[in-house]
Amino acid sequence: MQIRHPNLEDLASIVALEQANFQLEEQIAEEVLAYYVAEEWRTCLVMEDAGTIAGFLLALPSSSGVVTDEIFSRTKPASGQQTHLAIASLSISDSYQGQGIGTLLLAALKEIATADCYQGISLTCKDYLLSYYQMNQFTDLGVSQSQFGGQVWYDMYWKAL
Repeated sequence: MQIRHPNLEDLASIVALEQANFQLEEQIAEEVLAYYVAEEWRTCLVMEDAGTIAGFLLALPSSSGVVTDEIFSRTKPASGQQTHLAIASLSISDSYQGQGIGTLLLAALKEIATADCYQGISLTCKDYLLSYYQMNQFTDLGVSQSQFGGQVWYDMYWKAL
């Protein structure tokens, strides 16, 4: 298995994983996923296993230390100084869950954040994932203002060293 940046050949697998792991109202649109893969690939990662995408992590540079709903629909570069990374989606194939792939992808993104001098990484998650992200050194900032998919989300933040 290897972690690498995504390319357009990975898009169909990324879309399929997004659709498999998120309810319809929580899914990021294919055109947005395509933008991430084509234009924001430097802050996006896939875990590949012998030609199969086992999981992916899609993040965007952001000016905010918390996720805003605009990252779930962004199809053009943001304006202003981008001091943080915001994770829009972390998704692992059912057949690869429980193997630490998500943790490895998060660790690789932390390396990117540190190397590129970002102040930290933000994400939103549901309450049942709070302990998972805390285990990966993210701090729970409480209920998010995010309204994406009509769900209740929690803001999580990892501060770069």
